[in-house]
Order: sequence, then C-alpha cells, then structure tokens
Amino acid sequence: MKMSETIDQLATALSIAQGQIEDATKSSKNDFYKSKYADLASVRAAVRQPFADNGLSVVQFPRTVPGGVEVETMLLHSSGEFMAETLFMPVKHEPHPIGSGISYARRYALMSIANLAADDDDGNAAQVDKPAAEPDPRAVTALALRAKGEAEKGMDALNALWRGLDATERKLLTPEAIKDLKAIATAVDKKDAE
Repeated sequence: MKMSETIDQLATALSIAQGQIEDATKSSKNDFYKSKYADLASVRAAVRQPFADNGLSVVQFPRTVPGGVEVETMLLHSSGEFMAETLFMPVKHEPHPIGSGISYARRYALMSIANLAADDDDGNAAQVDKPAAEPDPRAVTALALRAKGEAEKGMDALNALWRGLDATERKLLTPEAIKDLKAIATAVDKKDAE
C-alpha cells in the first residue's frame, strides 16, 4: 500500500464518511448464479456524497498486465493526504474480459477502500466449489507476477523460469500473457544491447 507521510486528516474524514455511507443497492442481476449484486454505479452512488461532504475523492487507474488487469485505486483527501492500493484480476487479453475485469476490480476496490458492504447475495457464489479445470486465481496471480519479474530481467531469465515450470503451471499463463512477457523480455534485452 502506498500512502502519504501522514494520513491523520484523511483517516478522520474517512471515519466520518463511513458513518454516513449506506449499503449499496442490489441493482444488477447475475443470470449465471441467479443472484443480484451491487454494480459499480450503485457502489459509486453509495459513497459519492459522503466522500464529497468530507473532502474525499477516489481515482482509479486501470492497466493491462501479463495475465490480466490491475486497477490502482487512490483515496485522496483535500489536505493532500492519500492512500492507494492495486488489485490484480486474472483475465484473458480480449476486449470483453478486460472490460469486465476492470469493472469488477474497480467495484471491489472501491467497496474495500470505503469499507462498504454490498447489500447483495453475489458473494454466495464465491463459496461454491469451482470446477477442477478452473485454475486458482491466486496461483495465476502469483505466477504472473513472478513471470513479469523474470521478464524484466530479459529473455534468458524468462526462459529459465519457463523451463522450471511443470505442465500445470505453464497452462496458467495464457497465450496473450506469454506474448506480453516475451515483449517485455525482448525490450529489456534490446535496451541492454544499446
């Protein structure tokens, strides 16, 4: 987590705002899980006025990374104090999954920073066992971050990582993520050669 040297005024303002925030309304329907959930617009509506009344604002910066998307969420106070954290979501590098992953990450990051409980039953779906074929998102995230770190050292380091992975681990990286990792490693090697 990143934050300013002090967060006294921000913490006080956030405490007051959290006392004013009402739960977000279930306004969207998840047909797959037959449930309703608070979408990003509902979450934003729940926090907008209490944040504004207390000198707080939120900015979110989405970006694609190997294996998914990241959204950095920054809570700002009118005093200049801030707190920021980044949430990674593993998604395919295609337009619809990227957009969905960004929206999902923005919603959950905003709910977390506001300590907002959604008035929804969408969370129940998270308790359902996933099919065995679906990879553990934590494993995908850990491997994607490890692979990115190796790619930033160049192609030799990336290749060494790849050789050390078993078949199951290799399947965790999508073709798009592998392409992105190779591009990072190639750029590093090219820069080092100059």
